[in-house]
Amino acid sequence: MHIFHTNCNTGYVLKTDAVWMRALLHSGSQKLRPLTIHSALLVLMLFISPFALAQERENGQETALEKERECPQWPEPPVFVAEVMAELDRLQPHELRWNQPQRWQELTHELAALRLDGLHPGYYRLSEILLIAGRQSDAYPPDRCHAWLASQMLAWSVKDLAMGRLDPETLGLVWHQRPHQPEPQAFAQALNQAFHSPDGLAIAFRNARPTLPAYHNLRRAYSQRLELLALQWPQVAPGPTLRIGDHGERVEQLARRLIAQGYLNGNMPWPGGPDSDLQKVRAFDAALETAVADFQRDHGLTPDGLVGNRSRTALNMPPAAWTARVRANLERMRWFAPYLQSDQLLVDIAGARVILFRDGERIWEGRAQVGRAERKTPALTSTVSHVTVNPTWTIPPTIFYEDTLPAIRSDPDYLERNRLTVIDRTGTPLDPAQVDWSRPGSIMLRQASGPGNALGQVAIRFPNPFSVYLHDTPSQRLFGTPERFYSSGCVRVENAVSLTDQLFPDANTSAFQRLHQARSGEDTRNVSLATGVPLIMAYWTAQADDDGRLQFRRDTYEEDELLIDLLDADALLYP
Repeated sequence: MHIFHTNCNTGYVLKTDAVWMRALLHSGSQKLRPLTIHSALLVLMLFISPFALAQERENGQETALEKERECPQWPEPPVFVAEVMAELDRLQPHELRWNQPQRWQELTHELAALRLDGLHPGYYRLSEILLIAGRQSDAYPPDRCHAWLASQMLAWSVKDLAMGRLDPETLGLVWHQRPHQPEPQAFAQALNQAFHSPDGLAIAFRNARPTLPAYHNLRRAYSQRLELLALQWPQVAPGPTLRIGDHGERVEQLARRLIAQGYLNGNMPWPGGPDSDLQKVRAFDAALETAVADFQRDHGLTPDGLVGNRSRTALNMPPAAWTARVRANLERMRWFAPYLQSDQLLVDIAGARVILFRDGERIWEGRAQVGRAERKTPALTSTVSHVTVNPTWTIPPTIFYEDTLPAIRSDPDYLERNRLTVIDRTGTPLDPAQVDWSRPGSIMLRQASGPGNALGQVAIRFPNPFSVYLHDTPSQRLFGTPERFYSSGCVRVENAVSLTDQLFPDANTSAFQRLHQARSGEDTRNVSLATGVPLIMAYWTAQADDDGRLQFRRDTYEEDELLIDLLDADALLYP
């Protein structure tokens, strides 16, 4: 079990212990990567009869599950999907719903198209449904089991497309203040209405697919990447860092690699290109340096034009590895799609930035500093409720024991210089001279508000179990660095005071006036927002522009492989 600490609490748990499960899914020399205990158990449960649980008979009639038991051993659907199926059956019996061959053709078409959303069609038994559909005709309608399978896979696939295949909250990857779970009966009724519309099943899948432009851009880019899956890009051999002015075989390899992905013009007389003069090998010049920098910029690397170990590793990754990362990020976007609103505060964790939307338009954007790898900023949804002006800072236990206590032991003036007060659990001040700093016990340290305070002039608060928040910071110079993973979990915001003003948009309200009155003094004051602002803190590592050009971020929290493993686990079970 890995515990990730924040700078505001003792830590939160990401449930990623079942390393042994990886061995069940990938054999040979593959490096073991952790899966969650919960997911491992789910995978094992799929090998067990999905109909092991008993259901009571009511009034002597068969329940839906009892009927299904007579059919082939299909995977047990999530509870939500089972409830949707029950309502669909009530609205129209499954056998009648699927008695037209056209409906089967529509279903197979839509299930196959889910590949472009990063959802494996095998999840939804496409091969079996294709065989069944091929045997259907008006004279030979489907039997009860076939109709049951079609309804199950329709409900399951539409649910996955709308909300995601995986449950991120169960996996410990996302926390929601108010989890979004549509009412199964309403979901089924909307699905039934689409089913019987002139556009048929196409409209059901279209309505389920996330509408945000970022999702459609990434989906388009994923479709283009799928065409490269069978390719293997040219490799760059290990060696010293390549830089401008270098010659030799590795420069030729680098040029071929960049040509293969379109970063370098293949019609130029580059080493290995169609018009190259092999007797006069060109050097690593400015054009090649620009191509390297463009590749680095698109793949989460520092765009310095130098090809060291990190850049060479990225260049040598096969197309399938990059494509899998896009697939993982399509899944992430489905998780958060139901929580998007026109007025919202968004923390882009991997990009280390904060964006405020009003009426769907960006009205404020700024750089941020987020949690480092060992003290992650948690992904969550919540609502900004209030701000604290002139905040004090109570040092959390993790930072106290790992960072502050060693500094106190080596520097007797540390407490006074950082304006730290020693307090007990009730907040009563203690004499530092009376504390045994080799075994300090349950004391706490509180930093006074004002100059040098770790939270700066303001903290932006919202409910969450990690005690994280957004805040100002005296560490302004760190905003100028390209990768801003410096904090212990909370989000440091550049120009946080300006962002706070935007959270109180109406200068005529009493809340806005209280905010500015608090700023004019030195006391610590909490000021509530007149209306809470929805908040999303999300972690994604790939995005695409309107033209489908992909841009990857560095996976600092190393979560991409976890998602890929979990999605692939289902693909192995349902080939």
